[in-house]
Amino acid sequence: MRRHGRIPAMIVAIVLAVLSAGIPATAEPTLEQSSHPFAIDGQELKFTQKYYWHRLIHPETKDRLWGAGVLTTSFILATKKWKIQREVAKDDSPDRARFFKHAQDLGGRGIVPAAAILLYLGGSMFRKERTKQTGIMLGESAVLTGALTVAGMWVLSEDRPREGGRLHPFQGIGHGVSGHTSTAASIAGVLSRQYLQIRPADGRVARTFKWIGKGFAYGAPVAVAFGRVNEQQHFAYNTVLGLGIGFWTSNVVADAHESYLQTPRSPLRPKSVGPIVGDDGGAGFGARWEW
Repeated sequence: MRRHGRIPAMIVAIVLAVLSAGIPATAEPTLEQSSHPFAIDGQELKFTQKYYWHRLIHPETKDRLWGAGVLTTSFILATKKWKIQREVAKDDSPDRARFFKHAQDLGGRGIVPAAAILLYLGGSMFRKERTKQTGIMLGESAVLTGALTVAGMWVLSEDRPREGGRLHPFQGIGHGVSGHTSTAASIAGVLSRQYLQIRPADGRVARTFKWIGKGFAYGAPVAVAFGRVNEQQHFAYNTVLGLGIGFWTSNVVADAHESYLQTPRSPLRPKSVGPIVGDDGGAGFGARWEW
């Protein structure tokens, strides 16, 4: 059963890479602007870090509303956490348990990092800048989501429901925030904003498929969340916190990417950096400037 669970996950990642390769890029840097197909813009990585932590410390109005909604919902669910666990356990069935057990693979087993690497390598090899950039953004979103999740696990250090559910804040890394759920949610905003934005030129069929895609991008992490509750690994409010962190982070990373593309660049900055191979077989890193 373990091997069977891994195969569909890798198929999903490969399908994403293939489908994304055929989607035209819009408002993205062209490949000719890169010195090498595997090049990574270090300035954008730095920009995203600054942008993310600035938004976290100095939230915009939409960030405050999102945070207030997530915290309020989590608080309400926390006051009823044992009642919810009993009701979920009472309604459980073998088929449901089996389905949600496989659904949780999206948040574990390295599926998200593997998808990020696959898209980065696939986009580089097939000269698809948008696909490559999506892989980089997925990696950034996963790392930033993980950092915020671990902080939440420390603040809300809590035992799993099956272990008694005792809350002991600021005492080690507990399970007060669902890591599986936040990791799964970290892909939603990036994929939605890169490929599933509804545009005026889209026809009815394109709009329909994009809405279906959005439903999957945001619905799959919710299935992961329910699976964690169903297996008594987390309380419901733990998964809501995970969803809140992952969804927010993925959209902020997408915001940072869009902002960076509109930011004037200094002529002293290299346009891109990346590995290069010389004619004599030597390898190293190269940089490209545009004047």
